[in-house]
Amino acid sequence: MGMKKNWYSKAAASLLAFTLVTSSVSLVSAQEPEKAKTQAVKKKEQKKKAVIKSQQGKAIEKRLNASEAAINKITKAINADFGVNQEGQAEAALTKAIANKKYNSYAGKLKAEINKLRAIDKQIAASKKKDKKNKADYEALTAKSQELQKLANDEIKRLKSLVEQATALKTETPKEEDKTPAPEETKVS
Repeated sequence: MGMKKNWYSKAAASLLAFTLVTSSVSLVSAQEPEKAKTQAVKKKEQKKKAVIKSQQGKAIEKRLNASEAAINKITKAINADFGVNQEGQAEAALTKAIANKKYNSYAGKLKAEINKLRAIDKQIAASKKKDKKNKADYEALTAKSQELQKLANDEIKRLKSLVEQATALKTETPKEEDKTPAPEETKVS
């Protein structure tokens, strides 16, 4: 009798465990579909992000992350200076001279980042030749560098568009009326 009881309790425990697992999964998906979706997306992003193993690769990745942070910082500054709204349109009315100064400043900073990224590309290529066992690391780093260069180039194009929008807004706004009084007409009697 002891053996039958033991078998029943094992079967019941297994069935209970199976039921708990399946019901908790269905409850989670039923109660919070948004949260479940975001967790799935996060897991995909983690899988997508390559883990860099080599010491040289980690040093390069650190430089790429610094460049990405710099580009993001420039983007925030551009958005603030041009008063970019949620639709991505400039709301600040700037004179052509001021808008061009801002364009030259930000475009120069973005081009400097692109040049840094190109230098990193050369470093990646040299490291790839030396360290053949970590080839996947360097391919992932090259892809990230190319992505950042495209981001910076796209930002320069967007900046040009914002300059055009901001200067157009300045010309559309009514100019201040001339403060000199108009000469009074003399009456002829």
